[in-house]
Amino acid sequence: MEAHHLYYIMGAIILCTAPVLLLAIAHVETASSGKSQEFEFNSKDMWRQLREENTHIASLSQLLRRAGLFNSEQQVNATTITFIAIVTITICLGIYTYFNGTPPMTILFAVTLGLILLVYLAYFFLKQIAANRQEKLNQETLILVQTTRMLWRVGLSLPKTLAIICDQLRNLAPTCSQELQLAVNKIESGQSQEEALYELIGCTNAEGFKEYLIVVRQQAITGGSIDKALDELYKLLQNRRRLDLAEQVNKMSGKMSLVMMVFLFPALLIVVAGPALMSVTSALGNLGN
Repeated sequence: MEAHHLYYIMGAIILCTAPVLLLAIAHVETASSGKSQEFEFNSKDMWRQLREENTHIASLSQLLRRAGLFNSEQQVNATTITFIAIVTITICLGIYTYFNGTPPMTILFAVTLGLILLVYLAYFFLKQIAANRQEKLNQETLILVQTTRMLWRVGLSLPKTLAIICDQLRNLAPTCSQELQLAVNKIESGQSQEEALYELIGCTNAEGFKEYLIVVRQQAITGGSIDKALDELYKLLQNRRRLDLAEQVNKMSGKMSLVMMVFLFPALLIVVAGPALMSVTSALGNLGN
């Protein structure tokens, strides 16, 4: 391998790793120093600024939020660790191909392709985690609606109802409890109920849970009763769950029919038509003789 090719690969590696190292050093220095100086941005401020200026970063932050990483510090840590892991694996791939005597252009192609594949896999797994969490929110909404309806009929206020739900349903509906706990903390810190619930509505993609939050927020705005609205929502969620189960059963029966056609039909054809085919073959052989 020529010297300028090696220098080119080393320069590309340094350019890839330098921003990550700088971000990690800045994050460590921010965490270690208890005082925040004026005109100095920590990792949280940088992350918020990036979200406001870049739509792709905002979409990534929203996806991380739906996956269960609520605050900016958790999102920055997860993104930094994932990026460092991707760059490390890519560098190891480049070193491995280099010591195998691979041509420079092949090394560059392998490193680029590996980097793209690793980023795609990380994004795919993140989307899968976020989708699974949103599905859990939908599954837990039924028991959430029932509990809210019972506590509301007792005569408790909305903040007290949400606080009891977060405390008592921690084991039965842990995902919904985590989401509602954020709204409860904001309400206790002085934010209005409708604003806290509105922010929570914008952060979730689960249809059933979002409809529940809309009903609760409507009560916080108007101050009326939500008994009838919760009853209708409960029936709607039950019908939706029934349709989902019927769709899953239909898909499963279709898969079973396909398996039977692939494996059972040839065996049945051999058992039923095998003796007749052998008889016809034997008769044709006798005619030939």
